Formats: sequence, C-alpha cells, structure tokens
Amino acid sequence: MPAAGVDVRLARALSHPLRQRILAALGARVASPSDLADELGEPLGDVAYHVKRLVEHDCVELVRTERRRGAVKHFYTARRWLGVADPEWQALPVAERQDLSRRLVDQLVLDVRTAEVAGRLAEAGVHLSRTPLALDAQGVAELNRLLADLVERALRIQADSEARGFGDEGPRPVRRELGLLHFGAPGAA
Repeated sequence: MPAAGVDVRLARALSHPLRQRILAALGARVASPSDLADELGEPLGDVAYHVKRLVEHDCVELVRTERRRGAVKHFYTARRWLGVADPEWQALPVAERQDLSRRLVDQLVLDVRTAEVAGRLAEAGVHLSRTPLALDAQGVAELNRLLADLVERALRIQADSEARGFGDEGPRPVRRELGLLHFGAPGAA
C-alpha cells in the first residue's frame, strides 16, 4: 500500500465519517463489505456504497472475489494509509485540513480510549511516549520525513507478517494500532 499522504482526492473520499472508518479497517487487512458491516456495526448497504466511493477515489482496491451461495463476495484492501504529511497537506484548503485533522484525531482518540478501557494499553508490547520538542523549520521537515518513513516501514512489516502465513491454517493476526502525531504545541510560537 503506497504512502500517499493526503491529497485532495483522499480528503474528498473521506468526507463521510464511515469512509474513514472503512479505510482504517482495511488498512490492516483484506475484508468484504459484509465483514466490515459486522465489525463496524453499520448496515451492509451503507458500507457497500461507501466502499464503492473509496474505490472510485483510488483509496481501496478489489483484491479477490469468491463465489458464495450463488453470489459473488468481493474482498478489498486499502491502497493508501490514513496520513497527513507535507507537501500534500499544504495543497488542501484550510477548511479541508481542519475537517480531516479533526476526523483523524477523533478516531485516534476513540481507538486509544477503547483500547485503554479494554486493558489493551497495559499489555506487553505496547509503546507509549510523549516527547515535547523545540525544532527549527529544517527540524520539522526532517521529523516529518522520519515519520513518513516509519509508516512505510510499519506497512512493510505488516506485509512480511502476512507473507509468513496468515490465513485459515496459519496463526491469526494480532490486531495492532500505530498512531503518530507531530503538531505545533498549544501556546508555541
């Protein structure tokens, strides 16, 4: 899955909150609209409609089809990660940047809170950190590149994990979340 950052097409694809949830769910695996509807607690028709919109915006791709009870079940995966990075970010109008950042942060906070309530943040293998920094413009640019590289590496690690044998006969994947934020601190000049 290429790290496309955010462009106008992705921002518009994510104009509906359910599309963002679908793209986030597909970022970790291949799934059908019916699988996603069950997971997200949404009607199948709504999920199928929004998956089609994500396909049209080149955010999701069809991976395979399977015949089931006289019908064809479609399976999709994400083509883009949900990320906000320069310079694509700067190409968006301010109102779209504000809306998209609000949606991403809201979903990240919800995911973290849900994991915390379920006790998942106290498990082994968790990394939590908060690092206040003072950077010049070059440092900000370097940190943005480092974070984009980290996401690319995380996606390669996921692909390697899948290649080692997830499936009906292999081990079940362990669902993980990687959330990264780099932003101007409140009150910072």
